[in-house]
Amino acid sequence: MLRALFFLMVIVMSPGISMAEDISQCPVDTVPIMIMNGEERRVTTLSAVKPNSTRLDFTAFVTAVTENIAAKLAQEKLCLDSAESQERSLLQFVSWDVNRIGFASGDHHLALPPLEAKPSNGCRISSPWIDLAIERGPVPWVRGIVRWNERQLLADQAVLAGASNVPPGVAIPLEVSEFDQYADLEYAASEIRHEPELKPIEERVPPDLLWLFRRSWQDPRCFRCFSGSALAAMKRAMKTGAEGYTSIVLALIDRCFASDGADIHYRSILDVANLIPLEQYKIVTPILVMPTVF
Repeated sequence: MLRALFFLMVIVMSPGISMAEDISQCPVDTVPIMIMNGEERRVTTLSAVKPNSTRLDFTAFVTAVTENIAAKLAQEKLCLDSAESQERSLLQFVSWDVNRIGFASGDHHLALPPLEAKPSNGCRISSPWIDLAIERGPVPWVRGIVRWNERQLLADQAVLAGASNVPPGVAIPLEVSEFDQYADLEYAASEIRHEPELKPIEERVPPDLLWLFRRSWQDPRCFRCFSGSALAAMKRAMKTGAEGYTSIVLALIDRCFASDGADIHYRSILDVANLIPLEQYKIVTPILVMPTVF
């Protein structure tokens, strides 16, 4: 609840949105949304979304993004209150864990096709965090794919930590077996149990995973269980970086609305350095503390 209130404060206090403005001109429920949860794909509204106690950060993220777009639409008097606007509009929210069963094999309820919407009088943004298209008229509409992506956070943090070989674009989740291979049979084997290897760890494990593994609890006595420690660290990292991650998406929305018919592309966290203070997003504190053994 406190995190959701924080995100709401970010929206109200962000540049271009005054406390005195009447953001109720465009009720938030006029923005159609879809939560991509499992195989269920149902168009709904923000007020109908039920908070999930295990995914409160994601729920707060959906709330912040939807409310920000509704507020921006109100500023420009572009309410989506007609049947035609409603039919053409949709924000699709996806939540991706760092490892997923079936993702690499093309399981279609996990992936989404590219955003094909092309406004004639508006803006379009493509980025690893959100793809957004806004049409101002004559019939206003908004379409977007909004990603809550654990591996994207890892990619961003690896770049901010100085890694130069992080692939640009959307960071794709790993298969569960692939993640376990990197964690238990590559990283833990050589870096924790110090077994001999022919190639250095940087050539065997992707840089974003190295960022995570090097900040995870490590116990040489635990055989093939390091992946569990790494996943626990991943959850802590996502919670730590949630506010910064959300700020990136809100800034990109603001950038789209402020542009004049632009088609804007971002591929890396460094590309948004002029939109948000990257140091506030960079995770420098420990993300998992070794448990105390009594």
